[in-house]
Amino acid sequence: MVKVTDISELISLVCKKLIEYGVQPHTVWSDYSYNYRPILHFFQEHECPQYDEALLAQYRQEQQNRYEREEMVRKNYLNKTRAVSRLQEFYNRGELSHVIAGGHAKKHISISNEELLREFLNWSMPANPKTLQDMEWAVRQYLFWLECQGVDNTLDVNAHSFSGFMTMAAGKYSEGSLHDLQLFLKKFHQFLNTEKGLEIPYEFVLSLPVIRKKRVFPPLTKDEIQRTVAQIDRSTVMGKRDYAIILLGARNGLRGCDIIHLKLTDIDWRAGEIRLIQKKTGNPLVLPLLPDVGEALKEYILNGRPDSSSEFIFLRAMHPYLPFNKTVALTHLWSGYQKKAGIERYAHDGKGFHALRRTLGKELTLAEVPVTTTAQILGHRSMDSSKQYISLDSYHLKECALDFSGIEVTLEGYGHES
Repeated sequence: MVKVTDISELISLVCKKLIEYGVQPHTVWSDYSYNYRPILHFFQEHECPQYDEALLAQYRQEQQNRYEREEMVRKNYLNKTRAVSRLQEFYNRGELSHVIAGGHAKKHISISNEELLREFLNWSMPANPKTLQDMEWAVRQYLFWLECQGVDNTLDVNAHSFSGFMTMAAGKYSEGSLHDLQLFLKKFHQFLNTEKGLEIPYEFVLSLPVIRKKRVFPPLTKDEIQRTVAQIDRSTVMGKRDYAIILLGARNGLRGCDIIHLKLTDIDWRAGEIRLIQKKTGNPLVLPLLPDVGEALKEYILNGRPDSSSEFIFLRAMHPYLPFNKTVALTHLWSGYQKKAGIERYAHDGKGFHALRRTLGKELTLAEVPVTTTAQILGHRSMDSSKQYISLDSYHLKECALDFSGIEVTLEGYGHES
């Protein structure tokens, strides 16, 4: 095999190979835009059209320096360095290893277990596609581990087997992953019990609570939002679009995934409502079409949106006029306006696009809107998701503080003469 030395052609071949391995084309396109195109630009800036190991190492070092200066989050840094590693591997071997298609690296299990897994997923329908993907990952890990322990027939499993798996998992996975494993394996054993007659006492082990650490991010301030929005040039096509997007996040509290999938038919102009099916939960959501949000949407649709047959409202501002396929696009546009407004950002500071939704939750709590109503507005499946905003309400939390009555401080102590 003759090695390809042209850096542009090499990047194209890597992208084609990723699609061959099962990665969705839109994912590869996005990966090219954010992680491979910068490499190509770097080589062009150095007037080097050919693959050069030293130049590639220099690019990797620059990304590491940016990450250490907190100019990018860890996820973006890992994605960029992974792109470098893939180019190096493909140049040297002509192949790629450890390609994750569909969100998770797949463990190879026996044909009988593959059939059992498919049967379980069909039994679990209907469910959100992302939930089904996570279910498959959890059960596949479990079945692979059982095979490694010599359990060829899953129906021969006993209580010691899955307790051993959970013991292993406790030392390997994070709290979040461990919580998901426990949740989905419990459902899997319910399937084995009801459909396959496997009666073993799995409830106790799979019902032990897994404490998940939750970090409460601060909301944005009104000044930060106003300064950021003020940077939008609403006379341009892109500005009209971005203004409508940001208002939907700030005023209606829509998730980014719901904004990019918002359809023209989701707006009921006569009733003054936004009607959609939430991507995260699969539940319907009806919200009022607030006057300023409606005006922003109308301005973009009539005077800014490219001529397209797409059913989605928001399209890219450059040809081809396609809808967004990932919420990271909203993160980038929001961060760009924040930078223009002089708002300092650092990795994991919680001031991204999703912070608009968090800020609305706090404002609703400050206005003493009932938690049940907040949950309905934000489309939460459980009120527990809305309770996090109570911790952001420092004004009303002060009313819960106790004084020192009954535990008066005395003057006794080290260095005091009684």
